[in-house]
Amino acid sequence: MSSKKLGNGAGRLSNGNPASLLQECFACGVLVVGARKRIAACTDEAAGHLNRDAAKLLNAPLSSLPAPLARLIQETAKNGKAILNREIPIGRTAALRASILPIKAGELSETVVVLNSLTSTPVFEQNLRRLDRLAGLGTLSASMAHEIKNGMVAIKTFVEVLSQKGQDTELTEIVGRELERINGIVSQMLRFAAPNRAAFTTVSIHELLDHSLRVMQHQISAKLISLQRQYQARPDTVRGDDAQLQQAFMNLLLNALEAMGTNGVLTVGTETVKDEQGGRQLRVNIQDTGVGIAPENLERMFEPFFTTKRNGTGLGLAISHRIVLEHHGLIQVHSDPGNGSRFSLSLPAFTAG
Repeated sequence: MSSKKLGNGAGRLSNGNPASLLQECFACGVLVVGARKRIAACTDEAAGHLNRDAAKLLNAPLSSLPAPLARLIQETAKNGKAILNREIPIGRTAALRASILPIKAGELSETVVVLNSLTSTPVFEQNLRRLDRLAGLGTLSASMAHEIKNGMVAIKTFVEVLSQKGQDTELTEIVGRELERINGIVSQMLRFAAPNRAAFTTVSIHELLDHSLRVMQHQISAKLISLQRQYQARPDTVRGDDAQLQQAFMNLLLNALEAMGTNGVLTVGTETVKDEQGGRQLRVNIQDTGVGIAPENLERMFEPFFTTKRNGTGLGLAISHRIVLEHHGLIQVHSDPGNGSRFSLSLPAFTAG
């Protein structure tokens, strides 16, 4: 079973830093070949692009360089003409862009080689597009929030009328609570741009899970999913924002249901474990018997806008990850392709008094 662990901003999410992306994309390597066809100087970046040790390249013969690059350097040294932005293969899968410039100062003749990696450029462009989409989401969500709030006013009024008439009190209470939760979600649609401080109280995780499962009971029954509760954590309380934690649970539960066909098994469990420092953690495990996650996708599961679903937004797991981090927790995903996945969410346990 493959697994990926993400916590405290670790993993691929940290690679989205614009400064590091610029450095990764535009940091070039430089080496100098002397008249005797030996490497007179080499930066660490150039050695890194060539997968070589800079110290070993210094004063090494031209033949120690990849053959395509060595041939271009010899060509420039012979005819004195610069070669600009030439793409050269390095190994079977990598490629470099090289500019080779002849330099002559008095009796000395040298060749300067500037190397840039081609493999990092698509990654940089992909992250720029994702950042642009995040900025667009902020603009879009501002207008969406206004329209959704207007529609919710009428729904909330209708639910209150039903409650006053005593019609299906339990259902109206559930719907009323969900409306409040949706209202909170809408109010925080810009949490990626300007996260709000959560309002922490003592939260019963078992009660929160039960409520989330009641809300999703229709989807569970419609797909003939077998639900198994395995609540073992004692006590089951944490310090947190119940609305945000429920949002995280709902995202994970919905993700599990969408991964399964009919007659699947959804297992929701809790346990008390110790962290590396010996502190108590309350762990929530949400396991499905669905299609699983391909190994190459595990590292990207919590990235904004990454999705393998045809009509997915790629925001549900990213929002859950952000909520867990704000609660000083950790989220992990384990998957066995073809046999299902398990999401584990760990939070600091709390005992009142």
